[in-house]
Amino acid sequence: MTVHPQKADRATCDCGTTRDSESARKVVKYSVWGMIAMGLVGISAKPTDIYFVCKKCKQPFGRLSSEERKSSR
Repeated sequence: MTVHPQKADRATCDCGTTRDSESARKVVKYSVWGMIAMGLVGISAKPTDIYFVCKKCKQPFGRLSSEERKSSR
């Protein structure tokens, strides 16, 4: 059985865009409670997922690990 990585876990998208490219857009996702805390109370919340999306081909790629998310604050 072969395990294929999800597209969001790859280092580049199909057209070759990387995290550092101008064609990459950072997407940050929060939990429901995190969104409520930020919107109503104004406190910062810890993101549940951070990944990049190519502006050209619209594919997700380059998901940050939990260690990278901690250091990117």
